[in-house]
Amino acid sequence: MKINIQDIDVHPIELDDEISLEFISPLIREYYPNQATVRVHAEKIKKDVRVRIELLTRAHYTCDRCLDEFDVRFTARIEQQYHQGAGELLDEEIIRIAADAIEIDINPVISEMMLLNHPLKMLCREECKGICPNCGAHLNHEECRCGERPIDPRWDELRKLLK
Repeated sequence: MKINIQDIDVHPIELDDEISLEFISPLIREYYPNQATVRVHAEKIKKDVRVRIELLTRAHYTCDRCLDEFDVRFTARIEQQYHQGAGELLDEEIIRIAADAIEIDINPVISEMMLLNHPLKMLCREECKGICPNCGAHLNHEECRCGERPIDPRWDELRKLLK
């Protein structure tokens, strides 16, 4: 997605668009099969262009505890600053663009923000009970079929301390 910044000196830019997420990293692309809504606000202050991006889409995950597939709303926000022209940049997070640039490609920023906001642990719900490691029962839908499990006799001495 490219933002035309030719007339940004006159007035800020407001965009609201639907985009395909085919440009994001293949590592996480499978989790975001749907179109995404992108809202962009860009304004210029001297030689700096400040861009606020909000991304909304539906994510398709597999629960790490119970292995059920589920869809959830995914939202990510970021503010990125670009500097037009040469000169020393005080902040390493500012992206330099040419002084005569007429557009900014925000796809790399969107890809980075999705990667940074991608959950490390995907849970269908916080209280998900998961799957029993012994009998394989889906504990959200059924009781464990293991019954009373024999306790390793090596723990007998510790069990006596509890009594």
